[in-house]
Amino acid sequence: MLNVLRWSVRVLAAVGLVVVGVWLVSRLMPMPKAQRDALALLRPVPAGLPSGGNAFDGIWLLGFDGVPDAEREGIVAEDGTRMQRLAERPDDAPMTPVDIASVAQGRYPQVAEVTLPCRWREAGCLAQVRVDPDAVEAALVAQRGLLKRIDALSGDSHYRNRFSADARLPIPSFNLLQRSLSAHALAHVQGRSDEALAGICSDVRTAKVLMSHSDGLVPANIGAAMIGGNVRLLASVLAELPVEHPLPATCDGVFVAPVPQALSLCPAMQGEFAMVSGSIETTPSGFAWLALDKQKTEGLLALSMAGACSQRTMEALAADIPAQWPVASSSPRRLECAANALGCIVARISGPAFDKHGLSLQDAGARLRLAEALLWLRANPQADAKAGLAQMPARLREGARPLLLSSDGTSLEVTSYYGKDNGVAFAVPLPGTATMH
Repeated sequence: MLNVLRWSVRVLAAVGLVVVGVWLVSRLMPMPKAQRDALALLRPVPAGLPSGGNAFDGIWLLGFDGVPDAEREGIVAEDGTRMQRLAERPDDAPMTPVDIASVAQGRYPQVAEVTLPCRWREAGCLAQVRVDPDAVEAALVAQRGLLKRIDALSGDSHYRNRFSADARLPIPSFNLLQRSLSAHALAHVQGRSDEALAGICSDVRTAKVLMSHSDGLVPANIGAAMIGGNVRLLASVLAELPVEHPLPATCDGVFVAPVPQALSLCPAMQGEFAMVSGSIETTPSGFAWLALDKQKTEGLLALSMAGACSQRTMEALAADIPAQWPVASSSPRRLECAANALGCIVARISGPAFDKHGLSLQDAGARLRLAEALLWLRANPQADAKAGLAQMPARLREGARPLLLSSDGTSLEVTSYYGKDNGVAFAVPLPGTATMH
């Protein structure tokens, strides 16, 4: 019996030594070059703050009526200080809705909740408004201040999160931006078409800033969705107007096929990486340090995120083919995970979805190209749509996703890449093809 006990102790000791040895080897392993290169792509050299207005300020306070312009900067700064204190709390410290609310919540009335018919990702906006325009008009009465604030965002040049890079902190209520779509549709239905067109163009200016000049995946994807919804509404309005009806001067330069760099997810992914990295504990409590290495976790995450900034992705954007990049191995059964089990789990959960987000930006670019093509057809009338498409500049109609006419020749379409719409045509009516209601 004693011999068995001694043997068992020796086996356990040997197993313990092996476990400790494996852990030490894992912890002391240098970061692979691929991870170091990925981190370099996601941590650009600081270039200073962009010039022009930061859309974050306006969007953060969109939901509050009556905030004086002179007080906005101070409120955002006060909120930023409060959020910094919250970010310094331990990860397991709860944050209540009161904690993460703006100080404006106790000082100014919040915008009323409302149900409106139009959505960026849905077709038929004009038709839905026409079902009951009086009800839409009544619903928008309490939204007038919000609509003015949304319109003012078009003067901003970039979006930079003012708060600490921490995933636990709140983000602005971006969905409030969607309410202006119903307002633009109503304006056209009520005969105020120039107002509708100006509002659509204003929203697309804002959307392009969010899509191409933001530091997070959420604002970039919101911008892409805004572009799609407003291009669809633009086409519907132009279908009901005479082709000689001019667009407001504020629309100049808005609907233009973007350059590939404008569709890059890299700036947004760099901001997203900073937020995710900021959420990883530097000094884990208790024994958690045995299973978490912040630096190596960042390296693993970078492998799944840095593809947005690669040369291969830029080439795909230039060719307008789906920009996809390989996802790093997600198996936790690797030596590098022995001393970073929690980090490998985090990377496994976060990694696979990142390479899909950029497709929505590519679709937005294709839809801006489609809108530019519609405006070209209005400015260059031909005998029929087929002849017009043939005369159109090749940069607009050709490529990996050529513009196509519908079978009845009344609409123009381009294929989608993103999500459930992958392979589905984004179709809009041609100018002047619908009868004004």
